[in-house]
Amino acid sequence: MAPSSSTRGEDVYQRIKVDLVSGEFWPGSKLPFAMLTERYGSSASVIREGLSRLVEQGLVRSEPQLGYRVAPVSIRDLKDLTMARCAVETQALRLSLQHGDLAWESSVVAAIHALERTPVGTQPASADPWPLVHRRFHEALLEGCPSQRLINTALGLRDAAELYRRWSVPADDNGNRDLNHEHRAIADAAINRDAEAACRLLEEHLNLTARLLVERGLQEGFLDESELVETA
Repeated sequence: MAPSSSTRGEDVYQRIKVDLVSGEFWPGSKLPFAMLTERYGSSASVIREGLSRLVEQGLVRSEPQLGYRVAPVSIRDLKDLTMARCAVETQALRLSLQHGDLAWESSVVAAIHALERTPVGTQPASADPWPLVHRRFHEALLEGCPSQRLINTALGLRDAAELYRRWSVPADDNGNRDLNHEHRAIADAAINRDAEAACRLLEEHLNLTARLLVERGLQEGFLDESELVETA
């Protein structure tokens, strides 16, 4: 039986998204329909639908008369994104600790167990399992939150941040931090229902990631050093 149009659309959307966050397309680069239809073996309408969904997530930009392009990266945007993530994720986490049940606790325990046993950056970006396991851990933390809209907002901001992380993978494993320790501390505080500690640790985790991403972005040349003065 041939796959339905909705199934094909979802498959194309997921493939484009994976390629975006794995760094297959340079930030700010154009996404011409001719290239995309050939690359993904799909119609322009299916491609357009997938790109529209990615625009909503902040991974792609739509420009009138010019088409679509990969979302550009900048220090200003990263700071704004990190501020938004800190506000939204900590609120969702706080509610998750208040409302999460035993099944939620078990999910967090399983997620941190898997994360601690998955090495960072040992495989090419497109095949690296760590980002998915990492995302699963942060999702698990929030799943006790009774507001699905708040969870969806938090995960959407996380998707937008993935562009930065993928273009600066060494920042997560450059000897300046112990990711397992950071994640374990957040998980322990969450399981112990210590909302103040859990939210503080999560915010520190997000801000440290942003600072290291700026350092790596300046080294690799995809962030503009002049922005440091503008955003100070």
